[in-house]
Amino acid sequence: MTTSARPTAGQIVRGYLLLPHAVPIIVVMTATAAFALVAVGGWPGFGPMTRLLGAMFGGQLAIGAINELVDVELDRQAKPHKPIPAGLVSEHGAWIMAISGLALMAILSATFGIGSFLLCAVGTVTGAAYSIWFKRTIWSWIPYLVALPLLPIWVWTALDTVDAGLFAIYPIGAAAVISVQLAQSLPDVETDRRAGVKTLAVALGAGNARFTCWGGMLLAAALTVALASWLTSHPGWVWIAALLACGLVLLNIAIWRRHARTGAMACFPCMATSAVLLGLGWTTALVG
Repeated sequence: MTTSARPTAGQIVRGYLLLPHAVPIIVVMTATAAFALVAVGGWPGFGPMTRLLGAMFGGQLAIGAINELVDVELDRQAKPHKPIPAGLVSEHGAWIMAISGLALMAILSATFGIGSFLLCAVGTVTGAAYSIWFKRTIWSWIPYLVALPLLPIWVWTALDTVDAGLFAIYPIGAAAVISVQLAQSLPDVETDRRAGVKTLAVALGAGNARFTCWGGMLLAAALTVALASWLTSHPGWVWIAALLACGLVLLNIAIWRRHARTGAMACFPCMATSAVLLGLGWTTALVG
């Protein structure tokens, strides 16, 4: 929508729903719920699950809204269909969403204690820092490396005792994190290149970035399997997760061969889901 016509109420609602990036929210919320089930070995209770998901939802709302606010001038030129450039969401409204999300994150995460609040705040601030400082640089993978492995550690801190083996997610997950970051950048790599934005994907080039993305996830699966027998009590879960992750990589390759643009758009859901599966496999293997 780029005309001067006043948007309808339905279009405005749709704009606000699209603003915070639905696909990442769905992936992260699903992962949070799954980690919660693993952490307590079953259902943690309606109240704790609601507060946990509410805290994560608030953080994701803030991250998504800030991302759109930071990109608004570039989007006016390259993506005028997005909610703010299209006039469906005002910048004031996006700021209200961001601040409300931060408040929801802070209030609900604090109900689990100061440790839970601090970890959730670090994850949220890191996600916002990605948009504000890192997104258009070759260092755009650093916030992912900090924040993504932090998710299961935060869930365990909120609901249970943190197993030291959880911290192995950082070295093991490095390749998966870079893969996810490249996957998110791939749909925009040509737009970023023309705009002079120097992301890791732009530096590698579209083709090399794609192969590095797939290779990084396959390497992450291999490393997880290789270390599982040493550091976990039930490595079979890691094998299952690794096979599923590899299957998603192959699925994305097949989609890309049929239609490149669809493959680029499907890359992030496939790689993000693969990373979550590896994380779930690792945490399940730790707790048995």
